[in-house]
Amino acid sequence: MSTNDQQIIQTIERISSLLLKKAKEALNAEEQAALNEWLSQRTEADRQFFDTITSYDEIEKALQYMYGIDQEKALADVLNTIEPVHIQAVPLVPVRKLRFGTNVIVKYMAAAIVTGAIVTATIIVFNRKENKDAAHLPVTQRYHNDVLPGNDKAILQLADGSSIVLDSTGNGKISNQGGTAVNKQDGIVLYNSLPMNNAATVAYNILRTPKGGQYQLQLPDGSKVWLNAQSSLRFPTAFTGNERVVELTGEAYFEVAKNKEKPFKVITPREGQVEVLGTHFNINAYADEEVMKTTLLEGKVKLTALDNGESALLNPGEQSSLSQSSHLSQPIPVQTEEVVAWKNGLFRFEDASIASIMRQIARWYDVEIVYEGKIDKEFIGTIPRQVPVSTVLKILESTGWVHFTIEGKKITVAP
Repeated sequence: MSTNDQQIIQTIERISSLLLKKAKEALNAEEQAALNEWLSQRTEADRQFFDTITSYDEIEKALQYMYGIDQEKALADVLNTIEPVHIQAVPLVPVRKLRFGTNVIVKYMAAAIVTGAIVTATIIVFNRKENKDAAHLPVTQRYHNDVLPGNDKAILQLADGSSIVLDSTGNGKISNQGGTAVNKQDGIVLYNSLPMNNAATVAYNILRTPKGGQYQLQLPDGSKVWLNAQSSLRFPTAFTGNERVVELTGEAYFEVAKNKEKPFKVITPREGQVEVLGTHFNINAYADEEVMKTTLLEGKVKLTALDNGESALLNPGEQSSLSQSSHLSQPIPVQTEEVVAWKNGLFRFEDASIASIMRQIARWYDVEIVYEGKIDKEFIGTIPRQVPVSTVLKILESTGWVHFTIEGKKITVAP
C-alpha cells in the first residue's frame, strides 16, 4: 500500500469518526470546523448524501449493494477519485505498520448512517488466496432466515432472591433495598442510597444480562457501569466500610466515581482484582475467552492475580491480561477504540480470528455457532451492532475467506 493510499484511508476513517461524533452531538468547535472544511470541498451530491442518510435502513441498503459489486474495481475507483484532505484542526491518527506480501489484496468498504451513530464499515484483507474450487451456494439459499440484534434487557436479582425483569418494567421506582431506592430510567438502573451506619447489614443485588442483552447501572456511589451481553455484576446496595467491592463475570465498562478514602475494586472469576480510585476502564472476563483483559482509558488501575500476587500498574491506553493459569502479562499499548466498541454500538476487529469474532456474534445475537473446516485468516473491520446478523455475515463473507449458513438460531461457519 502506498503512502498516498494510507493517507486516503486515514482521511476516510477520520471523517467517519467526526460524522459519528456529529450524530451524537459531541463535536467540539475544532472538530466541527474540520468537518465543515472537508464538506466544503465535496461535491453537492456528496453533501446531499450526508444530509439525507438518517436511519439504519440506509446502511443495510448500502451494505447489500456493496456486497453485490466488484469490490476490487470499486477500490480502484475510490483510489482514483478521492484525494486526502489535510485537516489542521484535527490531526489524523497514524495507521499501524502493515506487513504485505506479493499477493496482497486490499478491500475497502464504507457506508455512513445517522440515527445516533454514523459508522464506516471497513474490511482490509491481507494475503488473500482465492478458493476457486469451493462450490458455495448463493446467500439466498444459505441464509434461511435472519436474526435481529440484541437490545437493552436484563434481570435484577434482589437481596431476598426475588427478580425483576427490567425490559418489561416501566420507568420509575422499582424497589427499596434497605436505605437505597432503586429506580429504572430508559435502560439504566439507578441506586440512590442514603447515608448508612458502617455497622449496618449490607445487602447484595445482582444485575444479569442474557445473550442478546445489555444494560447500564449506576451504583450507590455514583459510579457508572455498562454491562455487555451474557454478563453479571454483584454489588452492595450501599458501600459501607473502607472500600467499594463488586464482582464481575463477562464484560463491563466502568466509570468510577472518585473517592480517595474508599478504593474501588472489581473481583473476577479468575481470581483477578482490579483496584482503582477514580477512572475509566474495561474488563473482559468471559469464561470462554483464553485470557481476562483489563484495558485502561483514563486514570490508573492496579491489576492483581490473587493466586500468586503478581501485579501490574496500567496507564491510559494500556492493557494487561490474566491467563487461566493466573499468569499476569505486563501492560501493552492497545487501540482502546476496539476494546470499547461494543459500548458504542459497534463491532470492531483488529487482526481478529474468526473464532473471536463469532464469540461476539454468538453473545449479541443469541445464536449457536458451528464450524465446518478451519479458517486461519485475521480480519480487520468496523460494523454496527444494530443491524441484523445477515449484514455482519455478508461483510465478513466479502473477504472470500469465510461463508455462513443461517438456520434458525444456528450459524454454520465454513471456508
